Amino acid sequence: MFAQSEAFVQTVTGATAPSSLGHTQCHEHIYLRKGPSFASNAALCMEDYGRSLAELKEYAACGGGTIVDAQPGGFGRDADILRRLSVESGVKIIAVTGFHKLLFLEENALISLDEDALAGRFFSEITEGMLSPGGERTEAKAGLVKAAFEPGGLEHPTYRRLFSAVAAAAGRSGAPVMIHTEKDTDMLALIRWFSAHHLPAERLLICHLDRTHYDPQYHLQVLATGCSLCYDSVHRLKYVSDAQELSLISQMCAAGYAGQIVLSLDTTNQRLRAYFATDMGLNYLLTDFRPMLEQAGIAPGHIHAMMQDNAERVLQIVR
Repeated sequence: MFAQSEAFVQTVTGATAPSSLGHTQCHEHIYLRKGPSFASNAALCMEDYGRSLAELKEYAACGGGTIVDAQPGGFGRDADILRRLSVESGVKIIAVTGFHKLLFLEENALISLDEDALAGRFFSEITEGMLSPGGERTEAKAGLVKAAFEPGGLEHPTYRRLFSAVAAAAGRSGAPVMIHTEKDTDMLALIRWFSAHHLPAERLLICHLDRTHYDPQYHLQVLATGCSLCYDSVHRLKYVSDAQELSLISQMCAAGYAGQIVLSLDTTNQRLRAYFATDMGLNYLLTDFRPMLEQAGIAPGHIHAMMQDNAERVLQIVR
């Protein structure tokens, strides 16, 4: 057990000690309701409970301990189902509040809220419980605040209001912030913006940079701010090859940044064996990619850090 005054990780079944997470993948999607995201991309729907549960059980059997399901409320999340999946599979699931790309928005009323109301909603989902798709409060609490960074986001009034609400909710709750990135965005500018709003880079987990800005020198600049990067495009071959991913990881480790990197898959129904994938599942990092890391000469301590130790730090709520 741990004292409430200590840092903890908030899962959908309750608070837990960071040391209890085990192998952790910090950006996944295991259950996603059909909605606007599916209309944009048919791969963005995983609403078969049995298939999602089977995927989690296989992950657990291969040594998987924890995942972050990166779908916020109003964008396809179902908090009660995430809680049931966690209980039945034995895998710890950490859910997110906040916002995703507005293209994926289910609740138009969400973006009509002012900054204080948005911050209050995000804060309450961490401290009281997440809202169900029907708007009822659930027992399951969120453990991170998510924000989506699209081109022009810092100049767009709606996105600026959402970013401000994320910063306020994260500051009040002590929760870390996950950033979805797109191409042609200035991540260094966003890090500076959050810093000016009293959210230090050390509390930011920046996702997808391995496919949206595949430039090792740029990654070094971003990591130098103190943030963490989630390399979640492993085996996402339409963006980067496994060889390119290994090269990027090797370069960051050689530069001394193994302690600021976590690994994940950013799963879709095309990347989960229980749905439609033929060559991978949620366990791909454990069964296939870890041996590749070893063969590439990545130090065992660095591999363990990227697959477990770093998540213990990144996912902490600190009050």
